[in-house]
Amino acid sequence: MAVLLWLLPLLLLLEAKGDSGDDVNPEEVAAVLQGPASLSLEIPSDEDVERIIWYFHKPLATVVPGKDGHPATIRVTNPQFENRLSWLDTSHTLLIRNLSWADSGLYQAQVYLGTSQLSTMQYYDLRIYQWLSEPQITVNFEISREGPCNMSLTCFVKADMDVTYSWFSSGDSTDTNHEGPVLRTSWRPGDSALLYTCRASNPISSIRSRPISAGHFCADPGYSEKPSTPFCLLAKGLLLLLLLVILAVGLWVVRVVRVQKKKQMPKMKKLKRNRMELRKREKPGLSLP
Repeated sequence: MAVLLWLLPLLLLLEAKGDSGDDVNPEEVAAVLQGPASLSLEIPSDEDVERIIWYFHKPLATVVPGKDGHPATIRVTNPQFENRLSWLDTSHTLLIRNLSWADSGLYQAQVYLGTSQLSTMQYYDLRIYQWLSEPQITVNFEISREGPCNMSLTCFVKADMDVTYSWFSSGDSTDTNHEGPVLRTSWRPGDSALLYTCRASNPISSIRSRPISAGHFCADPGYSEKPSTPFCLLAKGLLLLLLLVILAVGLWVVRVVRVQKKKQMPKMKKLKRNRMELRKREKPGLSLP
């Protein structure tokens, strides 16, 4: 009897710990920032659900499933989720709309079953991600006089969690790959110019970088500072167009100035002639004493 009295507090402590979700493996749910998330319950087909109480740090909402053609009722108790919750009776799913970073974390659902008069706890770890942007590549290289050119290629995207990186190279007989953000390789004069591509992935998206020929960095140390060919051609084209516009404007200004001078020359000559005649008229004759 004494042993049972000693075990009873221990059992209650273990049960309380289990309800907190600390020793369970929650179902991971990945969702997009500002998108929806679906938390689907696992309910036996022969069970009737009376109500579900959802928790997120504190009570979130109470759901009473619809019956006899009546819709489900949701009573939201956490203002953070006001006007953002829906319930799908057919799949026993809680739908959260317009997700923000603050919505990520552990969710708990306490399900009260009507048939067996039992309650169960189900857990969900909601993780929110953004769509990845195109990966950027930085190249560090060391050129030796006799040995190979050693290169280190680093792939990165804007800050995000749970990002994995993979490298792919092509240009030889087989395509090779490497896992991780950093790829170390080497190149010697005469080697084929391999193209390297980085792929960044997270649970909701995957995107590749533009191919880069790392051999050019060793053959031409200034290559890393040069823009890619399309951008270089575009810049040259815009510069040429600007020069043509400046030349055309300059020719037009010169022409206008010349025309104005031609128009003013007859007027200046006429004005000068009039002034000379006026001076002759105003010149007094010599008077004798």
